[in-house]
Formats: sequence, C-alpha cells, structure tokens
Amino acid sequence: MVRHGEAEEPNQEVQDKDRKLVKKGIKQMRRVGSFLSEVNFLPERVISSPFIRAYQSADVILDEMELEMQIETEDFLLPSSDPTTVMQALVQLDGNVMVVGHNPLLENVIKALTGGEVSLKKGGIALVEVEKEKGVGTLELLLDQKTLKLL
Repeated sequence: MVRHGEAEEPNQEVQDKDRKLVKKGIKQMRRVGSFLSEVNFLPERVISSPFIRAYQSADVILDEMELEMQIETEDFLLPSSDPTTVMQALVQLDGNVMVVGHNPLLENVIKALTGGEVSLKKGGIALVEVEKEKGVGTLELLLDQKTLKLL
C-alpha cells in the first residue's frame, strides 16, 4: 500500500478529487518507484483511488519502475470508504498488488488486516502479506519518506 505524495493544498478553486501532486510529491513517488525496483517488487496489478493525486502517484511510480501497466481505479479506495469494505476487497485479490490511496483509510485498512496501529505518512509504503483463507494480514514493512531517502 502506498499513500499518495504531497499534493496541492485544499482550496476553493480546486475540488478535493482534482488536487494534483506538487513537485515534492512527484519526487516522493519517484523515490517509492526506485525503492520498489531495487527490492524487485513487481506488481501484477495496480489499483488506485480515482482521485487525481493518487492516480498520479501510481503513474509516477510505474514510470520510475519502467513498467507499462494499466492503473485500475476503484471507488472503494475513496477517502470516505469503509475500511472493512476495502479489506474484504483486498483479501480477494491474488498476487502482488500495489494499492495507492489516502489516509486515514489506508491506516484503518492496515489495522483491520493486521490489528496493528500504524502511521502512514504521505509517500509512505506499507507491505502487507495477506492470508486470503483467514482474511488477515501481516505487516512486513513500513517505510516513510525520511527512511526512503536514506536507502
């Protein structure tokens, strides 16, 4: 799971769903893509919130990884979604899936899957191994941008 990068500040001229990544956010997502390439994480599917900043984040990561894949947008990843619904959708998926979305939704999904409380900052990565049969997950990795800069 990846939380989108830094985006435009909320304002009255741009709807929340249309807020775009700023330069810092693009740089953050390039860092995520570089890290995922280095550890040989190859997603079989990429699922994003339909909000522009999340979709852009997924696109920049794939570009950095030099992967040409379709980004699927799912309304169940909207910021206002129910974490239980998202968790139920995710445990049905097979293989390596990269999910790009928002907080507090992603933190709540991680808690629903693993039982653990985490802080997933903008541009952060959480690797959750999901046991489909049990409908639970294990948090394998949690990285923020400060740590990614050091790697």
